[in-house]
Amino acid sequence: MNLRISDRLLLGLDISAQMRAYPSAKLFYWTPVGYSRHKYRELVNRLQRLNLLQRTVLAGAVNFRLTASGQKRLLNNFPTLALTGKTWDGFWRVVMFDIPEAKRKERDGLRRRLMKLGFGRLQDSTYLSAYDWDEIVFGSPVLFLEAKQKHLGDPKKLADKIWHLEKIANGYRQVIDRLTTRFGIKDAKKRDEFLRKTNQEFLAVFLTDPVLPPELLPADWPAAKCRKFLLQAGVVKE
Repeated sequence: MNLRISDRLLLGLDISAQMRAYPSAKLFYWTPVGYSRHKYRELVNRLQRLNLLQRTVLAGAVNFRLTASGQKRLLNNFPTLALTGKTWDGFWRVVMFDIPEAKRKERDGLRRRLMKLGFGRLQDSTYLSAYDWDEIVFGSPVLFLEAKQKHLGDPKKLADKIWHLEKIANGYRQVIDRLTTRFGIKDAKKRDEFLRKTNQEFLAVFLTDPVLPPELLPADWPAAKCRKFLLQAGVVKE
């Protein structure tokens, strides 16, 4: 998982507490194994100077919260975060493009942007989303269409096929299994390592989740359950 440490912390804050205060001692667990506390302190100080984090002291303990600028950076880097809780209007959004091999860099850049926005690949140059988007976000000339669900078959089956939902669901279930079978480690060093690895595993799954509307997800979609287990285990604070 190629993710900047600063983005790990901002994501950890958003997942854990959104705009509320969150203990620094727990925020540290969103860093990868091997990342020192000294480097962590330097990083949070830098994020404060950039006005992405705000430091507060509650009951003698240092806490951090996302600032408005921090939230803005998160949504810029991870735009699917803004899709949480949205419902489906019954229309698919289809992006089609024909960018020649001579412009491979532009073509690959467009594909990365589409994936970042949560689009799924229908064909080589055809991508699908359940959400409406302003065409300006694509950054390249594309054909942007709307299609009623009946024209593309059963919507849940299509969503499962395009976004590989079962693979994502299994990832969430593995995190749940890790928490339910291995949590309760008494040794402080091993517990710290466990929490950091668990957060890393969760992020690896979370970042592949296209955040589809509930109408397109299986009835037993485990994302909310996974986060609940994280909360109950103390990995993240509610």
